[in-house]
Amino acid sequence: MTKQLILVAEGLGTTEATTAGGFLALRSGFATGGRLVVVGAWAREVVRRYRGEDLGVELVLTSPHPILGYRPLTHAPTLMGGEGTFPTTTDDLLEHADAGEVYRELRAQLERAILWGISVSHLAILHDAVWPRADLADAVFDLADEFRVALRLTPSYSEANLGYDAYILACNRGIATIDHTLKATPAELSTTDALLHCISKEMATELDGIIELALSFAANTPEIRSFGSREIHIIDPHSFTQQAAILKELLQQRHVESETYRRITHARQQQRKA
Repeated sequence: MTKQLILVAEGLGTTEATTAGGFLALRSGFATGGRLVVVGAWAREVVRRYRGEDLGVELVLTSPHPILGYRPLTHAPTLMGGEGTFPTTTDDLLEHADAGEVYRELRAQLERAILWGISVSHLAILHDAVWPRADLADAVFDLADEFRVALRLTPSYSEANLGYDAYILACNRGIATIDHTLKATPAELSTTDALLHCISKEMATELDGIIELALSFAANTPEIRSFGSREIHIIDPHSFTQQAAILKELLQQRHVESETYRRITHARQQQRKA
């Protein structure tokens, strides 16, 4: 099996810095896809900048950051935390969430992106909040199946880890998925060379199939510094996007293909028609 890398600029719509930085990463060719947070304060700016790039939606049911304050689009009493936002922790969400309200809220977020003109390629769940409960996962499967989009879901979402096999359930419904996700540490995000070394090291391992690495590209501005370092690591988009050609050469040396969620979704749709 070949290695295929999807490099995602995430956090589009959360702040001005991550939105501008994410689009710079996309248009330079450094990132092959992006992810929109529909309930983010800068989501409309994503729509204004959008020119057909490969974008997915990061579906949100928790509000972990005290400044961002994500709120539901729908009337959803069981999805509200004590601050008038989504619950701050996944545990709080899982304890109270009604599956019907989860489905309606996630559908509203996805439909809002489509109404804005975004051609949605895939779905991800902020902090993987739904997967510990199979009834909440069903809501995500239903949306991915109906709207024919891929899921950021790997074989590690298994019965051994969850008590049920989310990955197999998604595959049985014909939903496009991926094989692995990579996580970069703050040290590996400190410089261009450090990140490229991280990617090179991971691509030299025995991992194969479709691999996703998601990064938040954000200029070092007063806005982004006000959030602290707990949720958003600063990756200066200008220094990284200048290295797009180097990244492409590095991937070629490792026999790794650049991939997109849009292409894997299209491939799965063709398989379903066959």
